[in-house]
Amino acid sequence: MVGHLPKPSGPKTNITPQEKTVAKRLILALGYGSSRNNIFKWTSYWKLLFDLRNHGLTTLLLYRTSEFKTYFFRNTKKHDTLLAWNQILDFPLQQLRRRVIAQEGGDFSSKCDIKGGRIFDRLRTVRPGAWCDDLTISDESGPEHENLSIIHTSIATSGRTNQYVLYHGIRGENNCNKSVFVTLVPYDGESGKRVIGNKPASTKLLSVSTLAAAAPGDFLGLFPGKIRDVDRRPSNGIRSPFPGLWLDYSETPGKLNHMRVAKADEMTNVCLAWEGVNEIKGEKSFCQYWRVLVIAIRDIQPFDQLIRPP
Repeated sequence: MVGHLPKPSGPKTNITPQEKTVAKRLILALGYGSSRNNIFKWTSYWKLLFDLRNHGLTTLLLYRTSEFKTYFFRNTKKHDTLLAWNQILDFPLQQLRRRVIAQEGGDFSSKCDIKGGRIFDRLRTVRPGAWCDDLTISDESGPEHENLSIIHTSIATSGRTNQYVLYHGIRGENNCNKSVFVTLVPYDGESGKRVIGNKPASTKLLSVSTLAAAAPGDFLGLFPGKIRDVDRRPSNGIRSPFPGLWLDYSETPGKLNHMRVAKADEMTNVCLAWEGVNEIKGEKSFCQYWRVLVIAIRDIQPFDQLIRPP
């Protein structure tokens, strides 16, 4: 009578013999080493990637980094961890992909961010066509135009367009340009605001966050709006360095308009810097317009809310 077959040596896995055979051939062909332990690790890692793809984690896999490979090459059983990550990362990574494609086509408005109900429904009052992350305008024909002469008598510090700065960063420093990573993150919570009839405000909220870590001095984008010269502060206005000069963002919505405003004694993690611009080559003696840069002033981790000064 034949006794029980011996248990196979080595760690127990759900990898089939056929998968092991194919993986071994590939590892040897690629020159990744022929030790038994090395073959097992590579086979387990590729099996993990295969299973993740079958579970629909395509976007996460496309954006994986060398750090991802290093960690999960050693921890191939962290399947549930990756599924949990995907619940958080899949939507913003898809937004990032659409945003990069749009920018490569010359569209820096970020209108692609609000397509579909997941973001747009939480904005409530925004007209899709008005959404623009790269727009700074001034009224060249209205009654305020004459008072805007202070703009033209100021010295310009940049000759680059808004679109150039959003693509290349300030002074062309790409490694400090994190603007493409800034995104709207939907979440449920208490807004603390009230609406007509003293009813609680919606709990369907949005956070303006960055998907990549930002360091002090990193560029996070432009605060879109209209330059105005008025005696009284507009209801949605950003104060400039000059008396009576404001950036009114009530009619030019964009992502950074929705940043959280710091409460009294609350620490901010970004600042708003006004920059004079003249796009005429070699001309810096006057400004054609101003724009407001959003700059990180502290270390900001992925998914931290951006908090601006009042």
